[in-house]
Amino acid sequence: MDRDTLKRALENADLTGYEADAYLTLVDHGRLPAVDVAKKSSVPTSQVYETLRSLETKGFVETIDQDRLHAEPSDPVDILSHLRERGNLFTDAAEELEERWEQPDLKDHRVGVVKHAETVLEHVRTQVREADVAVELALTADQFESLRADLQAAADRDVIVHVAVYYEPDIAERSAEWELSGPNLEMRVVKIPGPFLAVLDRSRTYFAPNSRAEENYGILIHDNILSFINHWYFQTCLWYSWEPLSSNQQLPKTYISLKEFIRDVSALYHAGASIAVTIDGLDVETRAFRTVTGTVTNVYYPDIFTNHTPSLERLSTYSIVWLDTGSEELSVGGWGAVFEDLEAQKITLEAIAFDGDAQL
Repeated sequence: MDRDTLKRALENADLTGYEADAYLTLVDHGRLPAVDVAKKSSVPTSQVYETLRSLETKGFVETIDQDRLHAEPSDPVDILSHLRERGNLFTDAAEELEERWEQPDLKDHRVGVVKHAETVLEHVRTQVREADVAVELALTADQFESLRADLQAAADRDVIVHVAVYYEPDIAERSAEWELSGPNLEMRVVKIPGPFLAVLDRSRTYFAPNSRAEENYGILIHDNILSFINHWYFQTCLWYSWEPLSSNQQLPKTYISLKEFIRDVSALYHAGASIAVTIDGLDVETRAFRTVTGTVTNVYYPDIFTNHTPSLERLSTYSIVWLDTGSEELSVGGWGAVFEDLEAQKITLEAIAFDGDAQL
């Protein structure tokens, strides 16, 4: 059940629209100052105090007078009983409130488990809307269609979106209707079944088993190291091995994996090509965000090949690109770079030229 339906159910349970919105905001966020309830909901600041006092009278929240008024949701036992007396709609709402009440707060925990896989999908929907750099997703066609508008909106604001959709017999017909556009969203069809997986901005991972699992559950992860492990699984099992749904060879082309970039350009570089790139990433020493543009001056990985494309296995340990910006030469590493100057988050291949002639 989405938030709007849940809000309607609470309104049918004798809450006003503002009261229902304020209560759901507190259930989602825990204790908040009254002014923050107004900021995170549709309740006007001028009415938030009256709304919270009314909710307290009805037993939905408790208020605390400190230096300013705070509120927190009451234990939902009595509220759940009240809702369950109202029929099937209210029963669904009660179960959803119970689920949200028991969900871990990922601000305080690295990993949390929820009872329903659908909850994971809703978390992903929210986080995709806030993504800044990259989204990696593996999911069914139905799940993709439910997230398609949010994913396209993310791509439109320059977030790199990679979608691995699991094969179904009618996938060709369905994908023809998706009208995917723009260079930032790429989709590949995976011909083996797998879990729902989302890795967002290198810090958040969401997992749920597929329909063959014996239990319905989801895992929410807010941790860079665990997200990297899931990113590597996505890259090796759900991305590199499968062909794009529609090929796009035009430049500029943006990568979110330095290894994938090296795999595509290494042979060209060693054949004498001049490769111009823009790299968005973090300064390894200061952790400040930087954007630099320049020409690749060297590519390195263990047991380097100079005449053909390296395998993922060969790139799986470490790999480095050197970049001449005109004012300095920088060493660039991938996710988790320690010894390089820059940790690349997005690598945009701007141009490839042989003897001064640009090649697209």
